[in-house]
Amino acid sequence: MRFGPTGISVTPAERYESAAGNRWPMSIMPAPGELLSSWLHRLAYANGIPPHYFAALLGAPGENWSAQLDRALPDRILQLLEEHTHIPLEDIAALTIAPDPLARLRLPLRASPQQSCAPKTQATWLQFCPACLAEDETPYFRRSWSLATRVSCFRHGCRLRDRCPSCGQGLAPFSQKRLVPHQICALCGTALCKRTRPATNRVRRLERLIDDLLRLHAVGYRMSEGRSLPDLLGSACFQFGRRPMSIARLPHRDRYHLFRQLTEGRSTPFGTRRNPAIAYWRRAAQAAPAWRGLVTSFSDAVLPRPKAGPYPTTAGPYLADLIQAAARLHQKRQAF
Repeated sequence: MRFGPTGISVTPAERYESAAGNRWPMSIMPAPGELLSSWLHRLAYANGIPPHYFAALLGAPGENWSAQLDRALPDRILQLLEEHTHIPLEDIAALTIAPDPLARLRLPLRASPQQSCAPKTQATWLQFCPACLAEDETPYFRRSWSLATRVSCFRHGCRLRDRCPSCGQGLAPFSQKRLVPHQICALCGTALCKRTRPATNRVRRLERLIDDLLRLHAVGYRMSEGRSLPDLLGSACFQFGRRPMSIARLPHRDRYHLFRQLTEGRSTPFGTRRNPAIAYWRRAAQAAPAWRGLVTSFSDAVLPRPKAGPYPTTAGPYLADLIQAAARLHQKRQAF
């Protein structure tokens, strides 16, 4: 529309479909280490569609549709996402946790949000760091938060949370019917960013050791006698409540308590069934106090030793931090 000397003239503009093709109005890049479901929730929000209704657009079945896609992404949905976002197929597929060498240690996905959220004695499908969500320019959920062996944030040192701090229910962003960001609880509408208490140094060292061992396993290292490290860690049973459960079946509260018991040398609630996994958990707890991380150990073994003088108190780099930095660099290169 333009105002001219003879009045108002109207010129038809080019249709959006002709200008942009079949691409959705908004296409957002995945964040480093982001979980597919998290990216899908942000993509839905950016395009003005609540996640609950975005499932129908994708043809994704089930109440917890996006969490199911984390574990099994059909080719037809993968092709649809690539077609409408113009993000390469391999970049979208990399957001999933399938195929998953760490499947035995992933928090379980239940049939419906009600089953996933209600009992506080059971694990939920995802945990999160409130400090990360508060600091993110655009809050997102990490793949690493779906591991049962993670109980604290490697960046902030605080404990993770697996339930809303207000209503106490598990996360259900896939069922959100309002147009609100996914760092808002879909069940009570409260922000998930309330800070948690710091984890103890002993617990954090044990976590680092297990995380480094799992990374070695993921890149191809195998234990002797053909045993799988995730299967070994996941097969141990711990006595919390009436029946023994594996670590992936425990809520965050019990998993953090378990790590404290292991690192402080207290009696550990192992089930009555004895297997090699129990001895392995205990050996890991004994080795954790002296563990400095793969990157620091490698640097000490390969790089020249510093000259005599005061020992620096700053923490060295961690393998997880270097991997995330490399992912961000790769993402920036793709943008050019």
